[in-house]
Amino acid sequence: MTDWAKPSSDASEFPDEPFPCPHCGQMLAPSVRVCVACKQPIEAHQIARPAPAAPVSVLPPEAAQVLAPPVPLAPARFSWPIFFRVLVIWFAVTILSVQFLKYAIAQMVLEGLILLSSIWVFYDAQKRALPKPFRWAIGSLLLWIVVFPWYLSRRRTPLAPCPFIEAEASRAARAFLFLLAAVFLIAALVALLKGHRVL
Repeated sequence: MTDWAKPSSDASEFPDEPFPCPHCGQMLAPSVRVCVACKQPIEAHQIARPAPAAPVSVLPPEAAQVLAPPVPLAPARFSWPIFFRVLVIWFAVTILSVQFLKYAIAQMVLEGLILLSSIWVFYDAQKRALPKPFRWAIGSLLLWIVVFPWYLSRRRTPLAPCPFIEAEASRAARAFLFLLAAVFLIAALVALLKGHRVL
């Protein structure tokens, strides 16, 4: 094979994309060998090669979630619809208990309902790994008509905080809550004893 039949090494080194003229900077087509602006011949070794792009590391979704800062969740809000539903059920149970049972027995039924639901709140909060399950139970026991509907709303969003009940409390506040719980339990026990004597 003769030399003229061999492909030019310079031709093979020219880029396949438009490139700037090494003399004047005019953008030229890949097939141009003489600049149309400055009329200078162009050699392949004079063409500036673009720097290779830096490799982009793609993180898996699990790693991206770990590195991403956690988005703070909105606190669990008090649900008025749940509150009114619980209030209607409470009034219905109260009316039926007073109408069909003696007053002392009706009072025992209502107090037993509060006690059992508060115990359920404690174990359900533990099962769902909610903060301060004992505080939820005590709050339900002392202020059932407010805290119990609030807990029913809170258990729907286990990850949303509830600072009003789950925030860290001082020793004085904890002692006050224990005192209130003790007074409530003593009053409930006295009421049960009186009801038993009436029966």
